[in-house]
Amino acid sequence: MKKIILIAIITLSMVFTLYPALTKGKGKMSGIVTNKETGAPLGGVTVRLFSARAKAFHKPSPKTDKEGKWAVFFIRAGAWNLDFEKSGYETKRISFYVDATPGTKNPRIEIALAKVEGLAVGVDVVKLIDKAKVLMNENQYDEALKELAEIKEKYKEETGIQILDLYMGNCCAQKKDYKKAIEHYRKALEKFPKNKELVLSIGNAYNNLNNHEKAIEWFHKLTIEDIGNVDTLYNIGVIAYNKGDFANAEKYFKKAAEVNIEFADAFYQLGMTYTALDKQSEAVEILKKFIAMAPDSPNAETAKAIIEAFQGSK
Repeated sequence: MKKIILIAIITLSMVFTLYPALTKGKGKMSGIVTNKETGAPLGGVTVRLFSARAKAFHKPSPKTDKEGKWAVFFIRAGAWNLDFEKSGYETKRISFYVDATPGTKNPRIEIALAKVEGLAVGVDVVKLIDKAKVLMNENQYDEALKELAEIKEKYKEETGIQILDLYMGNCCAQKKDYKKAIEHYRKALEKFPKNKELVLSIGNAYNNLNNHEKAIEWFHKLTIEDIGNVDTLYNIGVIAYNKGDFANAEKYFKKAAEVNIEFADAFYQLGMTYTALDKQSEAVEILKKFIAMAPDSPNAETAKAIIEAFQGSK
């Protein structure tokens, strides 16, 4: 069975707003953050919570206590994207599905943050960087870029000051200037070659430029465990599928569907991947789930046709 499949890539740029109903749900998230090198609890980590369904941040952002613990209550069910941020550590981005069904206990989120190697900027510089990051969180990217450029020039002799290129790259990416973002990321990577956040950011920037060959080159420098964000997992699956690399497409679509059990497109594309691999029973099972999730999807008829074809061939 041969079909021409058009698969859309998800853009990683979005407009962030505050949605009041985010704090009127029945869900809960909690977790613990540790130092990846020592295993010790890590206090003062900001956990930024973004609801995929509402396209809005939860405010205020919780912070870990001295035992590395954090929790939020009365949040809406569904998929959330989480950023774990602390100065001097690589940011970790994951997606998490909150199940608010009565009696259901969501698992504790356990995160280990790696220190940024080669970073030795002083307390004063850290405070200035945090001030610029506040501007970024308020979507004032031009202002943040200006602040960061001034800090970089003033403290250019500080060891590890090149980390500012990571934040400048993030500002450019939010402004959809992905070429400039890549320039900044690669400057930072020269100083911090083991920084996985930079590698992932470069891959995402190339993906947003529709340069999928370069994107997959950078994504393949990471393990699937390094990539916790569901949109990135899905996009890697799309690239692999379009290249005919169905084994990798299966792996990434499957992970995306596990991370967000409401992500209908991930189920559909996983079903199409199983179809390409001639895994008929798996394709039927997943495509049935997709149809139940999204009966009005324009892809529903294709899914039904494949199910009928496979079931009729038995």
